[in-house]
Amino acid sequence: MGMFKWSFAVLVLCSLVRTEETTVGPTPEVYEPSWTYKCVPEEGCERSSHPTTRSADNSTMTFDSIDVCRTVCGRFGGIWPKPVSAAISMQTVKIHPKYLRYDLSNAPTEARELLVQMTHVITGNLLDECDGNVTEVVTTPVVVYITVRTTNLDLTWDTDEQYLLDVQSKDKSIAVHIVAETVYGARHGLETFTQLVASEKPEYTDEFRCSLRLVSGAKISDKPAFKYRGFMLDTSRNFIPLADIKRMMDGMATTKLNVFHWHATDSHSFPLESTRVPQFTRYGAYSPYDLYTTEDIRDLIKYAQIRGIRVVIEIDSPAHAGNGWQWGKDYGLGDLAVCVNAKPWRSLCIQPPCGQLNPANPHMYRVLRDLYRDIAEALPQPALFHMGGDEVFFNCWNSTEEITSYMQGKGIETNLEGFIRLWAEFHATALKIWDEEMAAIGQTEKQPVMLWSSELTQAHRIQKYLNKDRYVIEVWEPLNSPLLTQLIRMGYKTISVPKDVWYLDHGFWGKTTYSNWRRMYSHVLHRDPNVLGGEVAMWSEYVDTNSLDARVWPRAAAVAERLWADPTSSVSAAEARMQRLRARLIARKLRPDALAPNWCAHHDSRCL
Repeated sequence: MGMFKWSFAVLVLCSLVRTEETTVGPTPEVYEPSWTYKCVPEEGCERSSHPTTRSADNSTMTFDSIDVCRTVCGRFGGIWPKPVSAAISMQTVKIHPKYLRYDLSNAPTEARELLVQMTHVITGNLLDECDGNVTEVVTTPVVVYITVRTTNLDLTWDTDEQYLLDVQSKDKSIAVHIVAETVYGARHGLETFTQLVASEKPEYTDEFRCSLRLVSGAKISDKPAFKYRGFMLDTSRNFIPLADIKRMMDGMATTKLNVFHWHATDSHSFPLESTRVPQFTRYGAYSPYDLYTTEDIRDLIKYAQIRGIRVVIEIDSPAHAGNGWQWGKDYGLGDLAVCVNAKPWRSLCIQPPCGQLNPANPHMYRVLRDLYRDIAEALPQPALFHMGGDEVFFNCWNSTEEITSYMQGKGIETNLEGFIRLWAEFHATALKIWDEEMAAIGQTEKQPVMLWSSELTQAHRIQKYLNKDRYVIEVWEPLNSPLLTQLIRMGYKTISVPKDVWYLDHGFWGKTTYSNWRRMYSHVLHRDPNVLGGEVAMWSEYVDTNSLDARVWPRAAAVAERLWADPTSSVSAAEARMQRLRARLIARKLRPDALAPNWCAHHDSRCL
């Protein structure tokens, strides 16, 4: 027992001595691992096999930051969507936004105010690369010379969006030249300029440090493959706050999508304020906070224009119109809509709650006229308007005595073709009203309007009811449907949005299938003059402010590159640039979904 006590005492003493030795005396060198990244031709950026504490020489194609590596590695560096042609230097120079200025002397006076607003966005995007704080100040002057050749500020089908971008570094200064026909082409050039910049944030210090690196030289020529490059957002099923919509527009501008298709209303709610018909939001908004005021709408349209985006407002009709329209009887106008919130719903509409406009009630058209006038005044000219026009349930109209009596009075049979005729009559009347309200505000030249594909647009009947010069058909049928090809051959202008590939809500309900970004990227559109472009669609039955970003991004960016560049290279070749884009979106305060495990994100081409 005595020996045990002595041994235990020695053990405790030795333990104390060892503890003292590790805390007293010279402090050992603290090793903080930091990775470097090497640009491997034809593969991308590869993380070093061992961590290191020293910076590497850029001339060896090795970089301290994977973002910098991806910005210069490969033919197109980190640019998304990829340009038509590009030559990008592997060398970089440090810059600071404080020493960045824009020369607008070669832009027409009419374009300068808009250009100034665009440059403010661009400078903000550069600051975002460093979380708003570029700590390393370098005084190298960077001058961006912007040349715009036309005074036209309209956003239309035919807006010229091409640009040339040239970056030159010499004599301790940097000159960036952007040449474009229009202010919107110049904006795209400015966006590409930001994508030639990446941040460097040392990993081996507790103190926040961040510098910006710009490629030392670049020559880029670029233009879009398709005129219409859209993102559709439904704000009726679930209300989407204005700040979220603006953030989606930031992502659109980053990826050069140029049309925001706003599915503003549906049978579920009517959140769009009308000054002439305040009953729409009074009866149709989910709450006093879940609506878009007229000021919000103007603000959003201006926000979009600064980012090169055209806003298309959709008032879905004659179906998908319920809540917001149910007040007619209270005001002595009868039923403006029928089957509103009807039960059971399955035979009366595609999903609850039901509701369809009442074409037998002339007061409905008077109210529709007031609504159209509000929209005509809000949209920039020449306005593009979407009339909805799909999924009319004939059982709803057939169950309404007022409508069947109206049809019989006009000699219209209450059968399939009779209801098709009533449906077509609605669109003809609505289009006439829209034209008259547009003329009343000074737009006398009749513009096409958009319609969803439907039974009315099927190849065997569309020519009887819908003029190909007045309607652009948005075809949302699956890939195996012949409708898109048929309409193209018949001379109809079309927008393609195949629901089994480019619907962002698919895979989250029913028997629908989820499309990842690779599948979305791989879908190739018809190259035909009658195909204006395409669209990626976010229906909001199963999405709201809490899940919007990750549901949309970065998958919408895959469609953006398809519509801008129509790439012939494999989806695998785009992976590294997509990773760089995701980092850029995060820097710009979006919350895109992950693409792969982080190890794969640090080893391009290793997880394909």
